Amino acid sequence: MRLRAPRPEDASDLGRVHVEAWREGYKDGLMPEEYLASLSVEERAGLWAEALERPPRDRSARLVSVDDSDRVVGFILVGPADGDADAQEGEVYALNVSPSVWGRGHGRSLLVGGTDFLRQAGFDEAILWVHAGNVRARRFYEFAGWVDDGVDRQAEVFGLEVPERRYRTRLS
Repeated sequence: MRLRAPRPEDASDLGRVHVEAWREGYKDGLMPEEYLASLSVEERAGLWAEALERPPRDRSARLVSVDDSDRVVGFILVGPADGDADAQEGEVYALNVSPSVWGRGHGRSLLVGGTDFLRQAGFDEAILWVHAGNVRARRFYEFAGWVDDGVDRQAEVFGLEVPERRYRTRLS
């Protein structure tokens, strides 16, 4: 496994990973089953294709994890908290890995790569928001040293209201 910047030709793999990760990670009531079933790999691939036409924003990065055949199996998006270029904290905006490779180190590698980027971009702390009911994801972040700081919010994520819990970590 290795990390690299995504390329335009990765858009369809990114769309696939996005949908697979959400369908598996948010099943069993975390998100409505009808919503998860309606997710479209082609639609997400189109969103990725558009995003990859532009460079990442200032102090932001996109990284993918690839398997031995250079096929994308995961991604992370990081940058200034709340997308505010002047923010003092970094943020992990998204981290998704194909369920077919869960438990093989891709997520951990992406998290380390993303936080390394944030550190190099000058952030001393980072935050992330995780679905409050996503026990698997919360354990993953806690095992990596992130701390639940007790802050909750309701966020709109692709048209759905989602309960989220904030985690944070020191980068220095």
